[in-house]
Amino acid sequence: MEKRRTAVISGTVYVLAVVLFPIFGFAFQADISVFYNYGSTLFSLYNSNSLSSQILSFDVDLKHEDESFDFFASMVARNDNFFNDQFSSSYYAGFYFVVDESGFRVRNGNVTVTLGKIHLSDIVQSPYSLFISPVHVPRNTLDVSFDSETFSYTTRWIQLSNLQSGSDIREKLRSANYKLYGVKFGNFRFGYQDVAVYVGKEFDFEYFANPVPSFFIQYVNDAGRPYSEGLGDANYISGFFLDYNDENLYWYAQILVDDINANRFLHPESYQNPDKIAWSVGASFKNMLGKFGVFHAGATKYTFQPSSESGNPLYYGYTYYPRFTYTKDSTTMVLPLEYLYAGYIYGENNLAFMITYDSSVVDGLSADAEFVILGERSPVNPWNESSTFVSGTHLLDDTVLEYRLISRLSYLFTVFNWLNFELKGALGYIWNASALVNIDSDNVKKPLLRPQEGNNHPYFSISLGLSFNRSF
Repeated sequence: MEKRRTAVISGTVYVLAVVLFPIFGFAFQADISVFYNYGSTLFSLYNSNSLSSQILSFDVDLKHEDESFDFFASMVARNDNFFNDQFSSSYYAGFYFVVDESGFRVRNGNVTVTLGKIHLSDIVQSPYSLFISPVHVPRNTLDVSFDSETFSYTTRWIQLSNLQSGSDIREKLRSANYKLYGVKFGNFRFGYQDVAVYVGKEFDFEYFANPVPSFFIQYVNDAGRPYSEGLGDANYISGFFLDYNDENLYWYAQILVDDINANRFLHPESYQNPDKIAWSVGASFKNMLGKFGVFHAGATKYTFQPSSESGNPLYYGYTYYPRFTYTKDSTTMVLPLEYLYAGYIYGENNLAFMITYDSSVVDGLSADAEFVILGERSPVNPWNESSTFVSGTHLLDDTVLEYRLISRLSYLFTVFNWLNFELKGALGYIWNASALVNIDSDNVKKPLLRPQEGNNHPYFSISLGLSFNRSF
C-alpha cells in the first residue's frame, strides 16, 4: 500500500514537472514558510477538550505572474491535531496536509477570469465585509470580472460544500453565486451585491451566466413560464455598498438583507417576521505615524440561517458547510464559526468593533484591538431551539451574552531580500464563552452555541515565523 502510494505521488510530481517546466521556464517564485505557534487558537475558543498548544506548520507556495496570466499553487503541512487524517501518525510524523490557495488567473484588458481553489474577497476593504468573509478559507471558484473606470461587474460561482456523507443530496451538494454591480464617480464607488445559495446541485449555469439580478431569476423560474425551472430550494441575499478612496482616506458603508419584515409597513396587523439584516461601516486614514482604522459591524438574530418547513431544514444557509460539529477520536469537535460563515465573519446576533494600526515609523509593525458581543447562535438550525420564528426582530436579547476582548500585535522584519522573520502575539479575555448545546425541543433538532455564565478564560498566543522566497 505504501509503495503504491509513493509511486503515485512520485509519478504525479514528475508529470507536473514535465508539463509546467516548459510553460514557466525559470519565471516563477517559490516561497517556503515555517511557523511555530504557542497558546490559544480559534479552535480552543470553541473546544474545551485537550488540543495542542504548540503548533508547527510549513507552507510551500509556487507562483508565476505576468501581465496576462497568473499561476499559483500552495500546500500547507500542520501538526495541530484539529482534523482527522488516517495517515498523519503513521506516515507523516503527526502532520496532515491542506491544499491552500491554488489556481490560475487570466487577464485580457478589463476582463479577468479566475479559476481554482481561491481565497475569496469582497469589494469593500474591511475585516467585517458582509458578502464575502475576509477569513482565508479557500473554496473552489469560477470568477469572471469586468472593471473599467466607470463600471464594475462580477459573477462568481462558489462551491460551498461537496460532502461524501449525508442522506439528503441537498445537504451534500451546496453552492452559491455572487454578483456585484458597481458604478464609479470620482473617488466614490456605489454598488449592488447579491448572493443566491442553492442546494442539491453543484453548478447552476443561469445564476452564473445571466447578468440579471438573482432575485428575478429565482422568481421567474420558480413561478414557471409555463413550467417551473431551476432549483426550488434556494435563498436570495442582497444589499448595497458605498465607499470612498483617495491617497490618505478610505471609508465605506455596507448593508446585507437576508430577509426583511415588510409587514410593519404593509400589514401592521399581521404577523411580524424577524428582520435578518447585517451592516458594516468603517474608515482608515494615513498620517505621518502610519495608517489607522476604525470598524464596526453587527447582525440580527437568525441572519445567514436557513429556513425550515414542517421540520424540514432547507440547508441553504450562507455557510461553507451545513454542519459545524464533527467527530475526531470519538470526541465531538466544534468547527469555529469564523471558518464556517461565507459572509460576515461572526454571522448572526452580535456586535463587533475593531481598531487597527499599521506603522510607518517602524516598518512591518501592525496592531489591532477587537471587542465582540455574541449571543446565542446556530448557523445550521432554523430559529435555534424553536420550530418557527419568534415574532419581531431580535438582537442580543439573550439572558447571557459572550464578550471577547482581544488585541493582536505583528512585526515583520526583512533580514535579507529573500528571508523574512515574523513575530505575532495575541492577548485577551473571554467572558461567558459559548458552549455547544444539543437541541431536541424543535422539529430540526440541530445544535446551537449558547453563552455560559461564568465560563471565563484568558486568550494568549505567540507565533514565530520564517519565510524564504526565491525567484527563478
